[in-house]
Amino acid sequence: MTPGDTTVPTITGPLDTHREQSALVVEHLVTHGTATRSELVNATGLGRGTIAGLTARLLDAGVIRESGDAHGDGRSTPLTLAGGDRVLVTARLALDEAVATIATLGGEEEARFSERIATKAAIPGSELAANPVTPLAVVISRAIARTSRSGHRIADITVLVDGAVVGSPAVVIMDARFGAEPVDVLGELRAMIPALAEVEASLPLPMRVVPAASAAASVELDALPGIADVLYLEGDTAVSAAAVAAGHPLRGAHGLGATFGHLPIVPGGLRCRCGQQGCLATVAAPEVVLERAGLAALAESDGRSDALDELVLRIAEAEDRARWAWLDAAHWIGRTLQIVVPTIDPAVVVVGGYWSGLAGDIRSAMQGNRPTVGNGAISAIPVFSPASGGADAALVGARRLARERLVADPLLLVG
Repeated sequence: MTPGDTTVPTITGPLDTHREQSALVVEHLVTHGTATRSELVNATGLGRGTIAGLTARLLDAGVIRESGDAHGDGRSTPLTLAGGDRVLVTARLALDEAVATIATLGGEEEARFSERIATKAAIPGSELAANPVTPLAVVISRAIARTSRSGHRIADITVLVDGAVVGSPAVVIMDARFGAEPVDVLGELRAMIPALAEVEASLPLPMRVVPAASAAASVELDALPGIADVLYLEGDTAVSAAAVAAGHPLRGAHGLGATFGHLPIVPGGLRCRCGQQGCLATVAAPEVVLERAGLAALAESDGRSDALDELVLRIAEAEDRARWAWLDAAHWIGRTLQIVVPTIDPAVVVVGGYWSGLAGDIRSAMQGNRPTVGNGAISAIPVFSPASGGADAALVGARRLARERLVADPLLLVG
């Protein structure tokens, strides 16, 4: 079909020939549960003949089924997704705990499991926190057990991480929790969760690991109608970023796109865990800012979430140590943006986590070294916006990405 052509191609082959149209039908059923053929015509914008052909083939393939008695020409017979009982399992390391959720294909959360992440303070005599994969394994095991008891089938398992995901099979690098060196997170989870082997064998698509910032960015993009180029930043669990270009995640050739925290920005700076000198993470990571603000002990005893809340409160109250700890970090975040923003030219910089309420300081730091090109017109580029997705944005985004993968090939939901 040529650009601008308004005709609907004739259905002549298997589902994969018209996967995009099939996906429109399946997406509507995922979101709304049931729909008649007439409702699908209105919802998708496809013609009645096209919907009749698509639904007939989807029925034959076992992707959808009729949920009521057929009568007349069938246009008023409710249709439902045959694999609608499948669920999505999503897990991540949040600020102070590992979290796993079970959600419907439509994204509605049905259950949540959490496990506290051990810190140095929780392990007497230890200089290092426990293996962070362990609490992840615990919550994923609980989620799998819950789906087994309820009789639901798992359609997708996604694990969110703060670092970059590279290689095949995928490994995680430059992660504040797992370390700079490559870690096979999925491999370790398989070794820790005996039940995972059977579950994986029945998954429509392989279990995968996804950068949390990318998942959160997909949610923020939906909140910005008409915007297709976004840079997402946050600094709660780590200095993280994700770039979206023309509506698609910018991963780069090796998965290293938008590895914001490990840009060597500080001349003569400290050696980073990744091996470089002067990375942004060495001056703006949450543990660094909390240490400089005198809140490291609070983070160890009460958790990083409480410590970051206290940091923001002290900054608002203009407490000197907290304010200067933050302004130094904001200075280097802004310097990093002076490099990144002209390189990828986003329409909007979305600022998440505790940084969101302090985005004005970041913007001021970036603009402090900008030229007055075009009579100052460049100073308004890009727009800065606080994140709107909330603390669960990455989980919500990961579920949405999982659903998109499944809906893109409806046959994956069969069986």
